[in-house]
Amino acid sequence: MAKADSIIDALEKYFIGCELLKDGALRVDYLGEKPVEYTIEVLPCDPVVKRYLGGSTVRQYLFAFGSREFYSQERLQNIQNSAFYELLADWVETRSMSGILPELPDGMEAQQLEVVSSGYLFDGSMTNARYQIQLRLLYFKEEQTWTQAEMLSKDISLPTT
Repeated sequence: MAKADSIIDALEKYFIGCELLKDGALRVDYLGEKPVEYTIEVLPCDPVVKRYLGGSTVRQYLFAFGSREFYSQERLQNIQNSAFYELLADWVETRSMSGILPELPDGMEAQQLEVVSSGYLFDGSMTNARYQIQLRLLYFKEEQTWTQAEMLSKDISLPTT
């Protein structure tokens, strides 16, 4: 598997390997109108959990895994939808405890993937609904040092003195 270019890319690759996902598409920051589809969406948070003297950090990446599911007043369908999220939470926790984590870009190492909320109905209509679960990736990030040439090539401003 190719090395991820970003954290969201690593998460997308990680969840594509989940055998619980049905034949629906897995997208990033987009969820279609028709079932069954899945999405990974970044949630706002303070990314730095701990800062070390050398400049490296422990960080968090908060995100929601959501899906568009069939939905109705039939309780069995809705029970099945909720049960999927129970199984997904178990899948995430089991893999995290076993050290099977997303492969992050160079300079970053995943430490833990944890479930922040249980799966829940986020928005429903008469025929389909959005369900989601919130998750948190904890990872170590090495100190980033940039040369002047790297900053210029990436269009990063140099601090003024």
